[in-house]
Amino acid sequence: MVGKVRIRFKVNVIEDACLVVRAIQLMTHSEFAEGYNLIKDMQGSEFLTALRMLAGREVMVKKLTDFKARHKAKQSESIAVLLARAADGGDQEAISLLAAGALETRV
Repeated sequence: MVGKVRIRFKVNVIEDACLVVRAIQLMTHSEFAEGYNLIKDMQGSEFLTALRMLAGREVMVKKLTDFKARHKAKQSESIAVLLARAADGGDQEAISLLAAGALETRV
């Protein structure tokens, strides 16, 4: 049970970091309200954890955010599920991201 909770926490942190990156992109490109709406319901501790993760893994989070956008994933769709499904379908980018440890992080 502890393993599942830890994995879920890591995936949630990655999802939050992706939201923060997308919000920053929107806010800095004249779409402030849309960017703010992505993060306004995030708890302060979730936001700070996402920022800490971004500080250490900014490039990987950007790649995950871009991957999710290119695959037109729903806002509620987990990046872990999206990557697994794409990798199972033979998507080389998804396979590379998983091999590079995209979902493995210390928070």
